[in-house]
Amino acid sequence: MPGLEVEYQKFLKQVQEETDDPEWNIENHPARKILDHYPQGFANWVGYIENLLLLKQGGYPFEKNDLDIIEWKALALLEKYHTYKRPNSQG
Repeated sequence: MPGLEVEYQKFLKQVQEETDDPEWNIENHPARKILDHYPQGFANWVGYIENLLLLKQGGYPFEKNDLDIIEWKALALLEKYHTYKRPNSQG
């Protein structure tokens, strides 16, 4: 089917042009939807919560009012995630 081959080549050329264009990548990258959904500092905030989790796991004595309710919930979610992510050591 020569028609499909021509369309495929045209498609590949278009993809190459689009992906070589940084402006296109900024607007159309698959991660764009995720980045648009969260504030710019979201990754930094998650890193902050992960550091809190390390402190908690290390025995740091957090008090009830040390964190706000969102931070406590995020900490619990990360802790649950890391618990389930660990490989089963029982075999």
